[in-house]
Amino acid sequence: MRVLLLLVFSLLVLGGEKHEHHEEMQEIHMTEEALRELGIKLDVVKKRPAGKVVRMPAEVRENPLLSFSVYSPIEGIVRKIYVKEGDFVKKGDPVAEIYSPELADLIGELEMAKVKMETAKKIYERDKELYSQEVIPYTRFYNSMIEYERAKGEYLALKERLRSFGDIKGYHLLLRSPGTGYVVEQNVVLGEGVGPDRELFKIHSHDVLWVYGWADERSARMIREGMIGRVVHETGNQTCRVDFIGHEVDRKTRRVRIRCVANNPKHTLKPGMFVSLEIRTGGEMAILIPKSAVQDIEGKKVAFVWKGGKFEPREVHIEREVDGYYVIEEGVREGERIAVSGTVFLKTKLVGVEETGHTH
Repeated sequence: MRVLLLLVFSLLVLGGEKHEHHEEMQEIHMTEEALRELGIKLDVVKKRPAGKVVRMPAEVRENPLLSFSVYSPIEGIVRKIYVKEGDFVKKGDPVAEIYSPELADLIGELEMAKVKMETAKKIYERDKELYSQEVIPYTRFYNSMIEYERAKGEYLALKERLRSFGDIKGYHLLLRSPGTGYVVEQNVVLGEGVGPDRELFKIHSHDVLWVYGWADERSARMIREGMIGRVVHETGNQTCRVDFIGHEVDRKTRRVRIRCVANNPKHTLKPGMFVSLEIRTGGEMAILIPKSAVQDIEGKKVAFVWKGGKFEPREVHIEREVDGYYVIEEGVREGERIAVSGTVFLKTKLVGVEETGHTH
């Protein structure tokens, strides 16, 4: 009996020593080069809204504020085409040249009006000098002045009318792109007659697109304009901002239309794509870290904090889980850097350290 009691006491002491040993988890030293080779990624701990994430099906569409149509303001014949469907154009780039008999007549009238104005100006200046010398009566001077002003007005009116058509190149009208984007439609060929009622080109910019999602009635009530969303697609995801919430529920689907504006600098989103739209609704600001950043080690939830050449394993207290993230009560602080991938390796490394007392 005495031997049995001694054995039980010894096991309790040894067990207590082992537990005490694991209270202090050792640091893991590692170079930044090793981080890259092992694929261990770091992220900065930030406070984020801890509300619910609403997910919904969505479709990418053109942004009509960045869509442009090209028309000829005058009837004529297409003499030259500078672009084709699929081309990228900048604002002001030439897209086509139009020959118009009406334009040619207007240019002829303008030239005649210019000659008439210059002639009237010479007569006016001569009569002005003669009148100052009291050689001619005031009536003659006044009539020449009125005639010059009338000729000048006609010339300027014709010049302004010609300018209203746009960029003139000889007897041709040079049409230019009203904006930057891609030529998505070309509705004209060389030699074709065109007019003000005919769309020649359609140009769209894909730098900023609209993403329309359809949320159920309950979720739609939680969404507010200005909330930040995320467009999820096969090649990745992009942030967007909610700028419109539909004012009615679709009678068939019982869903509400949500519009999110997405910046698309690399043109990974394309109009017509079916995607998913995620919007984090409300909730107080809290520290959220990805679930991948946390490992279970001897009944504890552990994150690995990076501090200048070493990882510091740190126990974290989790309040709850929110869409792939843990809401952290304590354990890590805002601004610290933690491992968000490769943590399984770090766990293995840590267990090796604790079992042997040194790094393998």
